[in-house]
Amino acid sequence: MRRWFMGWLLGLGGNALGLLLASLILGDMFNIDGVTGFVVSLVVFAILSALFTWLMFRTLLRNAGSLVPLTGLASTFLALAVTVLFTDGISIEGWGWLWGTLVVWVLSMFIWVLPGPWRRYKKTGTAGRPSDGAGSSNPF
Repeated sequence: MRRWFMGWLLGLGGNALGLLLASLILGDMFNIDGVTGFVVSLVVFAILSALFTWLMFRTLLRNAGSLVPLTGLASTFLALAVTVLFTDGISIEGWGWLWGTLVVWVLSMFIWVLPGPWRRYKKTGTAGRPSDGAGSSNPF
């Protein structure tokens, strides 16, 4: 649970940077309205983004495996749309929808590739069992 929460906080930071950068780059097309509105919108966006990513990943993995790489992009757009609809902290107009989604998505993907303790996975042997580190060449 601790590792998941650290990953979620990292995602929250990445989303905050993405939203701020989109606002700086896109100007009037992507507005952030005040600090309090931004914080509320950020938390709502982060929760929705995590939820939509999980739901879309599970659905696409089962039904259309070749579309799985688009999960993050589509869930970023959906999370932005719902956040703008239900909060007052962010307003998006015109091409800001496309460019804002791309900026937030690219920055959040960049943040996720950072190494850290939230990325530690057990190494497995050749048969899918945890490796004992002995380096045995016998596959049986």
